[in-house]
Amino acid sequence: MVLLIQLYMDEQGVATHDHYFSPLQIGSIAEIIEPVSIGSSVVDVLASLKDEPKRKVVPVEQNGKVLGVISRSTLEKIAGSASYTALDTSLEAYLIPALDTVEASTSIDAVMADFLKGEQGDDASWFVVLYKQAYFGVVGIRKIVEYTNSIQVRDLLRAGEIQQNLLDKSLVNDKRLQVLLFNKMAHELGGDFYRVFRGGKDRYLVGCFDVAGKNISGSLATMALGACFSALELFKFEGGAEKTTQFINSLVRDVNPPGIFVTAVLFYIDFTTMTVKIHNCGFSPVLIFVPLEDKRITFKAIQPSLPPLGIQEELDVDTGQIVSLTKGLRITAYSDGLTDMTNVYGERYGEDKTFDLLKKFHQVPQNSLRRFLDQEIAGWIGEASLADDVTLVDMRFL
Repeated sequence: MVLLIQLYMDEQGVATHDHYFSPLQIGSIAEIIEPVSIGSSVVDVLASLKDEPKRKVVPVEQNGKVLGVISRSTLEKIAGSASYTALDTSLEAYLIPALDTVEASTSIDAVMADFLKGEQGDDASWFVVLYKQAYFGVVGIRKIVEYTNSIQVRDLLRAGEIQQNLLDKSLVNDKRLQVLLFNKMAHELGGDFYRVFRGGKDRYLVGCFDVAGKNISGSLATMALGACFSALELFKFEGGAEKTTQFINSLVRDVNPPGIFVTAVLFYIDFTTMTVKIHNCGFSPVLIFVPLEDKRITFKAIQPSLPPLGIQEELDVDTGQIVSLTKGLRITAYSDGLTDMTNVYGERYGEDKTFDLLKKFHQVPQNSLRRFLDQEIAGWIGEASLADDVTLVDMRFL
């Protein structure tokens, strides 16, 4: 089986190396190998591999189109044959044709699923199955892959339902505040998380988290965060901003192995003091939109002032920033999955487009923002896949 991976090509037509692919996208495992012409001689192709002992295959092209690959072992076998002569230049007879072409941004799971749905014929590899040392039956490697893949998909979907249930618990019913919590997972399971915790009649904690891990590993950390907030609610925790952030940091540090951390932004809303205290722990910049008397709007960006959760044993939580609550104030935070999403050409969405998008929020009713964001994401990535989860919180004070 050979898959041709379509990478973004620069002006010289050579696949570039500066594009970002997540570990779950096919581009992350594609080998960028310069193809040889189908008219090349076996000797010349082997000579080109002399300094690359680990190279197992060579792509073969004709008229600018890559047709498939030829294996190194086949080339060596041909060259070592007594019947081989230098006049034997065509590689066509030894070519392993490409099964299909796929975009580099396509998820590995999607490529595997499409392959299993295809009609490739029965695999030649079969196992004879014994039961109590007697013949029981046979099973093909294709059947094994299909079965294990279906189990994995089923388990991931179920785990995704559990994770979504944690996200759905974040609801706000307060005439003084509107909160939009948006999450678009790149895969069945995600490493982004958000939660709203009401710590009394006039106090809220709105948290947005991005775990340094994807899919299953990331989802395990988000489950721990979900359990943390559930415990805060069950025990009616009222420890204040500094104590709460320290508590969450300790939990992240305790449940995760070294090297796993969580970027987060925590908004402590207090309607008694009419303030919002912001603890930005390595998260993306927080944008504050403040209305002025002449109906103009000014903004400022609050950069991270604290390290990601789980790295340090103690945090200097006094570095949190305080914003005064005013009618019409809007606060927006987003995970880097938004700025890092790429289109089919590997082009990054970037900070400028993100800021322009967030400015447009003022013209969109909050109950329409979810559809607005979905359309923007779909319009940018096109047929590509999300490399990372996109999570956003938009708070409007009425």
